Amino acid sequence: MDNSTNAYNTKLKNNINSSHEHALTPCYYEQQGSNNNSPIVFIHGSYASTSTWKKIVQQLALTHHCISIKLPGHCGMPDPDDFNAPNISTELDIIESVIAELTNQPIHLIGHSFGGVVALALALKGSVNITQLTLFEPVSTWVFKSVGDLDMTAQVNTFIQDYRESISNNEVYACGQVIDFWGGKGSFEPLPDFIKDGMKPLTNNNNRHWSLCENTYHHRSALNALTIPTKLICGSASNPIAQKIVQYLSHELSNAKQYSITGASHFLVTSHANQCIDIIND
Repeated sequence: MDNSTNAYNTKLKNNINSSHEHALTPCYYEQQGSNNNSPIVFIHGSYASTSTWKKIVQQLALTHHCISIKLPGHCGMPDPDDFNAPNISTELDIIESVIAELTNQPIHLIGHSFGGVVALALALKGSVNITQLTLFEPVSTWVFKSVGDLDMTAQVNTFIQDYRESISNNEVYACGQVIDFWGGKGSFEPLPDFIKDGMKPLTNNNNRHWSLCENTYHHRSALNALTIPTKLICGSASNPIAQKIVQYLSHELSNAKQYSITGASHFLVTSHANQCIDIIND
């Protein structure tokens, strides 16, 4: 951990502890649209960036204040300092600080993939006034433990074990296994080399994200008690594990509606942006 990373984390904690007396620098987020309009906060996934939301934000910024979060270790942000003991509070603290800095209005919170994991965690924490929650294929694999689905838990654990073995063996494109797992076999290979090479440095962060998905746990009663109107979206061509997560969350959350986008897979927010916008506006 270099000095700049430690300085970043110290600064962030000071912002939180002092009730945001000192403004965050803009590098932790991007924003578009008018500050006077209703705010939407976007959280991108692992091996991704705020560009995930480009097509969607271009449209929604015409009528909303769009705030795109940059997760630690992504979009040029310093790595988190909790690799030895990953804690999703690292992400939640950042998002809480950004929201407090930029708006005093209730928000519509939107997450994709691991961003959906973070968004759901923030909603369950109850520290932010969220009026709507929209989750595009949240990879909240912990829900299988909550509902007692041992088969799905075993499938996820098998993938994680193989993936971590590839990382230990220093495979050049271990990251490709994750892209193919969620997006379907062969999803990684056609990507341009500059995108593949850009993913490689994010492998440790992605591995940390899997740890957070493994170690997070909420009892079914906590899901049942969440009353925020929630939209859960998956693609018809997505990994059955992703589809099952959406099905379980739709069943367990007390105020949820499930959507499926025909022909879409895990990267639906870019490949099917217009359909995603229609769902957000529904």
